[in-house]
Amino acid sequence: MVSAGKKSTCLMTCGSLLIVTGAIMVVFWPAIFYSQLKKMMILTDSSTSFSIWKDIPIPLYLECYLYHITNVEEIVSGKDHKIKLEQRGPYVFREFHTKENITWNENSTVTFYNKKVWHFQADMSNGTLADNVTNINPIIATVAYFMRYQHPLLKLTVDVFMKTIHEHMFITATASEWLFDGIDDPILRIADRFPELPFTIPFDKFGWFYDRNESLVYDGAFVMNTGASDFSQLGNVQMWRHSDRTQFRGECGEVRGSTGELWAPEFGQEEVEIFAPDLCTYMTLFKNVSTTVLGIEGVTYAANDSLFDNGYKYPRKACYCDEVRDRDCLPSGALNVSQCRYGAPAMVTQPHFLNMDPYYAQKVEGMDPKPDMNMALTLEMFTGMPLGVSAQLQINMLIRYVEAISLNNQLPEDDVLVPMMWFRQELSTTEEYANLARVALNVRYGVPYGLYALTAIGALLLLFGIYILVKKIMKSPETPILRESPSVEE
Repeated sequence: MVSAGKKSTCLMTCGSLLIVTGAIMVVFWPAIFYSQLKKMMILTDSSTSFSIWKDIPIPLYLECYLYHITNVEEIVSGKDHKIKLEQRGPYVFREFHTKENITWNENSTVTFYNKKVWHFQADMSNGTLADNVTNINPIIATVAYFMRYQHPLLKLTVDVFMKTIHEHMFITATASEWLFDGIDDPILRIADRFPELPFTIPFDKFGWFYDRNESLVYDGAFVMNTGASDFSQLGNVQMWRHSDRTQFRGECGEVRGSTGELWAPEFGQEEVEIFAPDLCTYMTLFKNVSTTVLGIEGVTYAANDSLFDNGYKYPRKACYCDEVRDRDCLPSGALNVSQCRYGAPAMVTQPHFLNMDPYYAQKVEGMDPKPDMNMALTLEMFTGMPLGVSAQLQINMLIRYVEAISLNNQLPEDDVLVPMMWFRQELSTTEEYANLARVALNVRYGVPYGLYALTAIGALLLLFGIYILVKKIMKSPETPILRESPSVEE
């Protein structure tokens, strides 16, 4: 039988070890968890994050809405003074992203191309790709925009040339042609045969996503940080199309922000940045509200009225206009991406002119902006896992009066921003990936409770050991707690 002394010693030793171990682990557990998370998240060809990044496994959908002008005859005849628009769609496509031509660099970056594939989802769409849609002819608008500063005689010649092909500046095409198949306009074929013309249009058809489906190189080459040297930079773009700058001046032309798939843990940052190759710039989203997705708490970052400002409200965004501000610098809420779109007068806004200066919005009928059209991103803060993405943009054509090009000057006003289409890219985490986040979070929050329990057990063992020791001492005749005082002889 084990003696009381040995039992006491064993209990106190074990208790002390458990208390020390538990206390130390409680203090260092956040750092240990973060270290393990980094090993999983830092991008390598063998990391947990690699397969998710290379082929996004979560369903991603593209919803396209086309604007149809309902009063073309009235506009051409001069009876109506406003364009009347009717929204068609959504035409929904399942979207797939695959990283190709992956090259690992020595400076903690990776070079790759992002191949995108779209498949039409008829059962999720409102309408068919055979629907006819009428709007401004983007080719006429682009040619007029190219020619706006040319000699009047040259502009008159181009106007006569285009009038031999088109009766007016509007065109009707199917939804499929407007989106992916492209509109076959004779102006493009003729322009291709005569390179000496004063304008260059570098495509044989026009479509908002023409020549992009299954294209490897359309979006260009990206150089992205893997997070190996600085984990906080995980997923951030450092170069695009072999440059660290785009067409915009100053900080607006910096290549920066996340690609959107990988995020380092966002411990309460007030804002996040996303690089948008279609805009040749980055977008800033601001901390908005706390959100719960499939039982997981996250934080939603959303756009505000600074998204497409160019210095009217936020001086630091003046770099989206020339240093000498002219009429090409549109009112707040519209971003001029003509330099990014081969010189076409393309302007990007939020859908239905949401958060935009009313100057252009009041010139057309049919706009109905709603709060849920705002761009938003929801992240789980401790893992950086995207819980939901809703990227929404509207493409517009800027139609302004151009002297001597009468085909372009048929609108009731001489300065109109015509909505052409808007799209929404939506991604919401699945139950499978929500479970991965739950496991990580349970480990993150559950282990400390286990460590607290370990420490408590250690304390109980220590106290029990002390109790046994005290009890033994109290019962021992050899070491009485109180000794009798010797008698004093008188």
